[in-house]
Amino acid sequence: MESVSNTASRVFGNYQLERELGQGGMGTVYLAKDNGLNRYVALKILRSDLGEDPSFSIKFLEEVEVTASLAHPNIIRVFTLGEQEGRLYLVMEHLDQPSLEDLMQTKGKIPEKEVLEIGMGIASALQFAHEETSLIHRDIKPGNILFGRGNIPKLADFGLAAGARTALGQQDEIWGTPYYVSPERLLREPEDIRSDIYSLGATLYHVMAGRPPFEAETAEEVARRHISDRPPPLRSFCPEAQEQTVITLDKCLAKRTDARWGSYAELISQLADSLRRLTDSAKANP
Repeated sequence: MESVSNTASRVFGNYQLERELGQGGMGTVYLAKDNGLNRYVALKILRSDLGEDPSFSIKFLEEVEVTASLAHPNIIRVFTLGEQEGRLYLVMEHLDQPSLEDLMQTKGKIPEKEVLEIGMGIASALQFAHEETSLIHRDIKPGNILFGRGNIPKLADFGLAAGARTALGQQDEIWGTPYYVSPERLLREPEDIRSDIYSLGATLYHVMAGRPPFEAETAEEVARRHISDRPPPLRSFCPEAQEQTVITLDKCLAKRTDARWGSYAELISQLADSLRRLTDSAKANP
């Protein structure tokens, strides 16, 4: 993955790049200062090769423009998007809190209460976005879940994976190890909201258990296990987990789409019930 050279002093359009925040399959994210509005933003500059195909640029910008209209407390705001020096870019709200992936690296396992609250927030974001735009996210993972003030979980890169997939004519690739990818995506079958429900379930399982549902030495073997194997029981890693939580995440990770939760409303209701049971149990056993 190439970066923009001389980052510390580089001006990119109307933005002063301060430092690199991270890299992903599609590009590099920088902390940048918006010189026009005098505020700090997260500037994601896509891989240079993605801007070389004019048809890709047009379709991608159209797709992501739809997601820029999404205003929800659990979705990272996209302020603007465009092309500069032949590079596609997005300007997003910057959060200085660690991502969920960062928290996992420092804490290992995340407490069940926090996991349920994160799940409800992200499911709410996905529900709102799908109702508003009919898009699905396609890249739900700990690295795409950040936190705002009050520890509110926020979903990043909404529409980015979807835009790339549409623009590339469905010929996308799976970047990195597919710890959270649904079986139907790996099989190149049609996806819908239940694919995102699977990925969210895999993410919540990982942060609660301290390991992903499937581990293997190669990405190919991880993918095969998503398609054919059942994950180890959550309670083998979290013996104290609420039964309702175990049931909820287990249904998220069903192989067949029709065996998963059929709507975000259902999933949110189950997560809320798990949280209520956990709270009641804590009150009964202080």
